[in-house]
Amino acid sequence: MDNRELLKGLLKEVMEEKDSKEIDEIKAKAAKVEEDTAKLFEENKELKAKYDALQNKEITLKQNTGTHKYMFKGYDVNRPTRNFRIDVPKEVGDQAALYIRKALTESNTGAYAVPVEYSNALLGLAELSSVGLAKCRILQVGTSSIKIPTKGDRATVDTQAFGTANAAAATTLGQLTFTIDKRIGSYETIYNDVLADMNFDVVGQFVEPVMAEAIGQAIDTEIIKKTEFTTDISAGGTATVTVSGTVAMAAAITYANLVSIAYAVELERGLQPEWFMPRAALKDVVGLVSSTTGSPIFNPVPISAGAGGTLLGYPINIMPAMLNVPANGGIRMAFGDPKQYIIAINGGVVFQVNPYVSMKEGITQFIGYIRADGNIVAAGAFSTLKRVDA
Repeated sequence: MDNRELLKGLLKEVMEEKDSKEIDEIKAKAAKVEEDTAKLFEENKELKAKYDALQNKEITLKQNTGTHKYMFKGYDVNRPTRNFRIDVPKEVGDQAALYIRKALTESNTGAYAVPVEYSNALLGLAELSSVGLAKCRILQVGTSSIKIPTKGDRATVDTQAFGTANAAAATTLGQLTFTIDKRIGSYETIYNDVLADMNFDVVGQFVEPVMAEAIGQAIDTEIIKKTEFTTDISAGGTATVTVSGTVAMAAAITYANLVSIAYAVELERGLQPEWFMPRAALKDVVGLVSSTTGSPIFNPVPISAGAGGTLLGYPINIMPAMLNVPANGGIRMAFGDPKQYIIAINGGVVFQVNPYVSMKEGITQFIGYIRADGNIVAAGAFSTLKRVDA
């Protein structure tokens, strides 16, 4: 019996009986999703055949954080990427399962870190649900402190006849400092009853995707409004359109304001800007029409899931981390080149299991975190719709 099978058996052993209404609710929701999916496939035989053919197929993606392999396993039609499971060699998966099993049975000192290959695969999984990890410039570093030079003021030039000196260039060099001294992540608590009753790969099909998505969204939150990152787009970008108060913010998505935001960045510098907004803001954008032609300014792109399209010719990214009605100092919408924001990552995703803290309730904690820092490269690369209360 390999370590993954031993791990499944161990999760059953640590289960304590708990008559919980929440467990029944979880099972009821799962049953409803299963019923809706079955009905969809019954009405669309061709779609069902395509998903059947994809099961357990290997998929290789060249992502922003590196090239990662996945196994397609699942029937989630609304979010196909949720069907991706990390594909690592069997020995690596067994080693990770061994460490998790040791964490469940021995003193939890944090010594059981998962293999680097495993943590990098988790990072790729996190990227699938993170706009920041997928779009921004990623630096993989092996240190907690790094400084990167950036261009400061442009050189001064003038025109002079021969025999007369030109002006001093007076070039300056900027610097970005990354301090990676804290972790960013979260944890998931799961009833041991659910772990024991479910007949599937607990770690690969539930825990990993849930934790990876949480980390990806946490990264997006830091980029928009930092807690630990050095700089963010809210403070580092150019606040092109500012409004005061909730009412003004709710009415701020107008054709004129969008044009102001789109043409505030330095497009002449070779930038490749995109839009970033919450889903509720996209709803307001879709309802806008040109003041001259009366035609919708939003151009939808047919895709299988999620929101897609262009606004004034530039791609749209939906970021759940952004608020439709932000607090004072927050942004509702951003426009800019994501490659002008750098995320420095020290290592991959750390994955740990803690069955002890809530053992009497029959609950196991799955903990995931990443060590990272972020910096905006140039304020002129981003423009924003920002709330600044008077």
